Amino acid sequence: MKKKSNNIVLKILGVFFLIYIALFIANLSGYYESQIRENTIVTEEGIKAFEEKIQNGESVDVTSYLNKEREDYSSKMSNLGDSLTNNLENFIVKSMGFMSDIVKSLF
Repeated sequence: MKKKSNNIVLKILGVFFLIYIALFIANLSGYYESQIRENTIVTEEGIKAFEEKIQNGESVDVTSYLNKEREDYSSKMSNLGDSLTNNLENFIVKSMGFMSDIVKSLF
């Protein structure tokens, strides 16, 4: 009997595929849209309360109705991931431009 070889590349690709499927399902389920809708509802309620106070002649502080700043959850790993994807994107764009220039020169 042959022993199965542990191919690290296939395992990494499998993990990336599972992550992709999870993100795809989250997108299809509308998770992102529901988060945006929740923020919009909070903002609309703030606008209504602000308008009511103005109509009633009460003193109003605009900053109390604005959304609070979001916390920065970035880390060294997420920043590394961002820079890697940006560099990969730049490489692919330049490579595709180079390949299109080669194809143009042939015809």
